[in-house]
Amino acid sequence: MTSYTLASPLSQKQKLVWRLLNKGLSAVTIANKLNTTRQFVNQTKLSAEAKLSTTLLDVAQANDLQVTKLYPKSGMLLAYHPALKCKVILTYSTNYGIKVWYWHDNPEEVTDPIFLNQTRQYLIDIIKERCIEIEDTDKIHPSKIAHQFFSKLMPELKT
Repeated sequence: MTSYTLASPLSQKQKLVWRLLNKGLSAVTIANKLNTTRQFVNQTKLSAEAKLSTTLLDVAQANDLQVTKLYPKSGMLLAYHPALKCKVILTYSTNYGIKVWYWHDNPEEVTDPIFLNQTRQYLIDIIKERCIEIEDTDKIHPSKIAHQFFSKLMPELKT
């Protein structure tokens, strides 16, 4: 019996197809690689997007977030937290599941080296998972890495 959780809602097949699509592979290439049909890949993708959308919306509701925009194809959601008065980003990755990011005005004030190293490693992993290029990730503050990464996937954050 397969178990799904709020943090990791996709089945193993959905995770695999999601991971390969995020690497930029086409449905035909994935179908050949998995010895299946393009239709199966596309149906699995649509099913994964629907499941992720529902889960991201559930997490937003559970955290009292006001949803700004849902990005089903990238497994992300942009929201606003009225009590904290900040943007919030919910992300899905096949390695980490659902994560909640709070967008602070002065992130460089965070100086805890353990937290910063964990955050940097997480960001580097999800950047690799999505085949996005960001330079000098080992030299810049994780908040700058996060801003560059999220801005590439969410046009609203480019300002």
